Formats: sequence, C-alpha cells, structure tokens
Amino acid sequence: MSKPIDLKTVKIFEPLKKKPSFENKIFNTLNPDLVYEVLSNNSNETVTLWFKLQQAWCNNAYNTFKDYDSYLILVYLVNTVFQKYSDRFQFLSYEEFYAKDELVIDKINLIEISKELNIPKETIRRKVNFLQDQNIIFRKGKAIFFSNAINKMQRPANSKKMMSNFLEKTSQILTKETWFGRAFSKEEIEEFIDKYFTICWQHWFRMQIPFLVRHRTFFGDLETWNVWGAIGISQFTDYSKQIKGRVVEDPRTYADLYLHLLRHTPKNGINASSISEISRIPRATVIRKLKYLLKQKLVMKNKKLEYMLLPSPKNIKSFEQNYMHNQKHKAGFVTTIFDLMKNSSFKVE
Repeated sequence: MSKPIDLKTVKIFEPLKKKPSFENKIFNTLNPDLVYEVLSNNSNETVTLWFKLQQAWCNNAYNTFKDYDSYLILVYLVNTVFQKYSDRFQFLSYEEFYAKDELVIDKINLIEISKELNIPKETIRRKVNFLQDQNIIFRKGKAIFFSNAINKMQRPANSKKMMSNFLEKTSQILTKETWFGRAFSKEEIEEFIDKYFTICWQHWFRMQIPFLVRHRTFFGDLETWNVWGAIGISQFTDYSKQIKGRVVEDPRTYADLYLHLLRHTPKNGINASSISEISRIPRATVIRKLKYLLKQKLVMKNKKLEYMLLPSPKNIKSFEQNYMHNQKHKAGFVTTIFDLMKNSSFKVE
C-alpha cells in the first residue's frame, strides 16, 4: 500500500528522514481505498458514534453564535492558523495552542473565503465584521489576530473525547485486517490528539469544512440540514434497534445502509419540540425549516405531527452521491489519523 509523498508533511515520516531527496519517491502508508472498503463492509458498527460526534460538534457550532455561517467562517480562519503552523513544521499540543494570548492571520481574502465556503462575498464581509464586533478577531496594521476569546468559543474538549470513541471503534474493525496492525484505545487516541493537536485538528477541519459546505449547498443552509439530520438520527436509532433484535437485515455496505435507512418505517417519528431540544435551534425556526423540507419532499409527517425521512426524497440521486462522497472523505480522515499514529515520527511516550 503506497501513495505519493506530500512534501509539506514528509518530515514527520521517520523512514524517509535519511533519504537525500523526496522527489518522486513512494512510501508505505495505509491505503484510504482499503480503509473505505473495510468500513463500508462494517457500516453499521460506527454510525452511531459518528452521528454523536457530528451532532455534538454541530450543536456546539450553532450554540456559539446562533448562526452556522459565522461559525463556519471562524473555523475556516482557525484552520488557516493550523495550516501556517503545519507549513513551518510546527505542531502544537492542545494546551500549547489554547494557551496563546493571540493567534495571527496574515490577511483575510474575502473572495477566497467566499469561493471556498460557497457563501456570497457580502455575507462573508458581514460575518467577518460580526466577528470583529464580538472582539474575536481584530486588526493590527494589515495583520488579523484572534483574541483569547477563541479559547472559550472554539475549544473542542468534548469533541476530542467523542472523536476518540469513534476512532477506537474504527481501529477495532480495521485491526482484523493484517495490513493494519494493532488497534488503539480511546485513551491512546485522545492522548495523541492532545499532544499533536494542531495537525490532527487541521485534518479534521480539512474534512469537516467541505462536509458542511456540501450540506449547506444541498439544503440551502446548515440549520435546515441539522433539522433534517435530527430526523435521520431518530430514524437510524429505531432502525439500529431492529438490527440488534434481528428484526431487519444488517446492512452490508454504506450504500445498503443508506437505502435501508430511507426505506425503514419507524413506529414513531420525531416532533418539532424534540428536534429543537436536540439541535438547540429555536422551535419557531425548526417549524419553518420543517415546512421547507416538506415542500422539497425530503421528509414526511404522520398524523401525530411526527417527522420521518421520505423513502424516495426529491433529487435522490444527488442525495445519494453526496452521502457516498461524505463516506469517502470520512475514510480519508480516518486513514490520515492512523497514518500519523502508526507511520509518522509523532509518538506518545
């Protein structure tokens, strides 16, 4: 299993350090296609942990400003700081990063941010001004700085733990393959993320930012996506119970899981109040988003005013392509983290 060298991060891979030139070399790492295949064939085993991680992270994102777009822009800017450290081969621990009084961004390019996030430039400008008004970022000459308010707003203590739980279960699945080696405990994983936080979280954002952008583009906004997601998680919880009870067949792949979940008819759906409580989005907003989802034929409502996924949603092909695309990127993220733990010079003593 091999892939071309990423020259920006090659220094962290021990076996290559003694080689005089890295140009056009190949080095052994985990293969993301094989990781994807294994995870797909065991799709049901990690979905609950993945949903919990995503839901907790997204709820925290919304809670920060009651506005997903502002948080998405904030995350994008933080990731530019991570990238700057990575380009200089500086890798800070969790405590080192959040102990800093100020973090510097050389400049903000509104057009570039607009293109990357698929958000209109004027909206980006308004949200950046909002971040300045909130004293989260400020200018010194041409440079942009984060204030230490970032410590409270973007410090992912809970997400680290939930990510470690997800990766522990994933490693237990992958360790059945001879090419993977031993599994990792959640304690080992969290300790590794703590010690090499900026590079681990940079890769999380590399996956998460496009993930959110794809959903924002498909649903129109992230609030609507989160409302739809709460319905999907409720439906999956019912479906998962029936799998454990051997009432329905265990899905064989990601594609199977997707189709089975859409076609599954739960005994009960989920109402607007419960969605509001789970997502922390105001009930009035939830009701407005539910009306939109009904109009777009993405969900259905029963006589008890409970919502469920529609078995054949509008634009089902695009829906499925987006879902499968997300699974590929998730496998890529998993591969990268375990590559760092197994094949790099980063070690936890």
